[in-house]
Amino acid sequence: MSEEAKRALKRFFTNPSAIIGFSILVFFIILAIFAPVIAPPQLPKERNLERALELVNEDPTGNKDSIIQEFQNYWEDTYFFAEMDYQDISRLMESVEKFEDGEIEKEVLKSQIEELVDMYVLNRSYYEDFDEDTNGVIRRLRNEYESVVERYERSLQLSEMIGDLQSLEGQDFKNEALNVYETLNKDFLNSIDFDPYMIPNAVSTLEPIPPSSEHPFGIVNQKDIFYGVVWGSRTAFQIGLVVVLISTAVGLFIGSVAAYFGGWLEEVLMRITDIFMSIPFMLAAMVLTTILGLGVRNMMIALIIFGWMVTARLIRGNILQAKNEQYVMAAKALGVRDAAIIVKHILPNTIFPVLINATMRIGSMVITAAALSFLGLGAPQGYADWGSILSYSRDWIIGGTSPGQYWFTILYPGVAMILFVMGWNLLGDALRDVFDPRMRR
Repeated sequence: MSEEAKRALKRFFTNPSAIIGFSILVFFIILAIFAPVIAPPQLPKERNLERALELVNEDPTGNKDSIIQEFQNYWEDTYFFAEMDYQDISRLMESVEKFEDGEIEKEVLKSQIEELVDMYVLNRSYYEDFDEDTNGVIRRLRNEYESVVERYERSLQLSEMIGDLQSLEGQDFKNEALNVYETLNKDFLNSIDFDPYMIPNAVSTLEPIPPSSEHPFGIVNQKDIFYGVVWGSRTAFQIGLVVVLISTAVGLFIGSVAAYFGGWLEEVLMRITDIFMSIPFMLAAMVLTTILGLGVRNMMIALIIFGWMVTARLIRGNILQAKNEQYVMAAKALGVRDAAIIVKHILPNTIFPVLINATMRIGSMVITAAALSFLGLGAPQGYADWGSILSYSRDWIIGGTSPGQYWFTILYPGVAMILFVMGWNLLGDALRDVFDPRMRR
């Protein structure tokens, strides 16, 4: 490590803002990493599998037949129609091939689709959309066929696993039965699309319940606030880091190209940047999330689309100052390609202010995402997002008979959000103080 790097690290870790911000972020990193341990998700249970597990733990040898039967019951409940669906869809796909080859009429294929719709093998939209979008329906049918084939093959694999238990005895049977249980349980969780980020219902009543030993942050709208705050730290990191990284990369590309090449290209790119900047950021994000629909991914797309302009203008200003430096001129004289000059020579000497700005923007992106979720435009209801948790408190704080009675519905997610944002802002301030020569004493 160079002496300059050592001095920079020393200045960083003797800076009070750096220590506080770094400590806060380390806390949230630990919280996010160990969320499954701190607030374990309540995995749904399948009755046949749970009964099989009880029998395995009780007496695997004496309960062998019952254990196998419970596994078989799960298979029948889940995959009983897998083979018939495979046969029906396979026959339909043969008809699709004949239709494309001109061997059968459109109405014949449509009637076969209607037959499978009536048998609940296919969704009704396949039949209703067939006349208007025949090619689109056929593409969807091919995708459906692939899913059915995969499901059928999966059913054969699981059936074979269950059947193999008959030939085992003693400890070998117990070990393999536990393995079959784990496999079938994963299959069950995958089939219901279990998402640990969805906050489970803890009680049946909607009225907030104060903190207790079982629910240390209390309950609001049936949701455990502690679970939401802990898993919400993962959501905050996901939104902040992904949005800022992608938007910064976009801004770097646009700003670098505009500043380095100049001329009409700079004019076009900067006018586009000005148009985006003229639209209020929060309003633009609200409109775009409304168009795209609910979901963290759609919210992140909206924030990325309207979050790159500051970076573009910042890096453009830095490159305009640096592109006439002697080291850049020397690289051009040696015949170095423009892309290599930008990446290897200019950006390393101009990017640090952008990195400081990106660090501080992470907190603002999390606040914006929380605001969208609070307004019902971001994360879906029940998702572990601090803004969503705060939205639950509106009905009980605003216009309530005793607003102060439900203080915990705002305090815990609000404090988590404030600390998270403050940590990134303090870290950004510290980086600026340490590495900006104008800020050094």
